[in-house]
Amino acid sequence: VLAIADVRWEGSPAGVAFALGAAAAWGAYIVLGRRVALGGNGIDSLAIGFAVATVVLSPLVVGTTAVWARPDLLTLAVGVGLLSTVVPYVLDQTVLRRVGQARFAVLLALLPVTAAVVGFVVLRQVPGPGEALGIVAVVAGVALRSFSRD
Repeated sequence: VLAIADVRWEGSPAGVAFALGAAAAWGAYIVLGRRVALGGNGIDSLAIGFAVATVVLSPLVVGTTAVWARPDLLTLAVGVGLLSTVVPYVLDQTVLRRVGQARFAVLLALLPVTAAVVGFVVLRQVPGPGEALGIVAVVAGVALRSFSRD
C-alpha cells in the first residue's frame, strides 16, 4: 500500500504526524466498527453516531449562508453527504458483520489498487514500477489472506 500511495518521508513533521494519526484512526475504525456491527444492530448504532456527529459539528455551518439560500446547492450538499458518508458506512457495517475485521482490513487494502486502476482507465495515469510492484504485493496479500481463516 505504501508503494502504491507513493509515500515519501519528507516534508513537515506535522504532516507525518497527521498521516500516522490518520492510519491509527483507520485501524481503530476497523476494530470499533466491528464491535458496533456485532453489538446489536450496526445500522441503528451508525444512525446514532451520525446524529451525534451532526450536533457536534453543527457550529461549523456558521458562515455558510450562501448554501442555505440556494436549494440547488443545498440539494447537492446533502447528496454529497449521503453518497460520501452514509452509504459507504452502511455498506461497511454490513460487510463487517458478515466477514471479519481481518478480511475487512484486507478488503480496505484493495482501495489503493482500485484507485490505481481507475486512474489508469479514466485518467490514463500509468503506474510507475514501484506502484506496480505495490499493486502486485497487495493482490498477493489478498490472495494469501483468502486461503486462511478469519
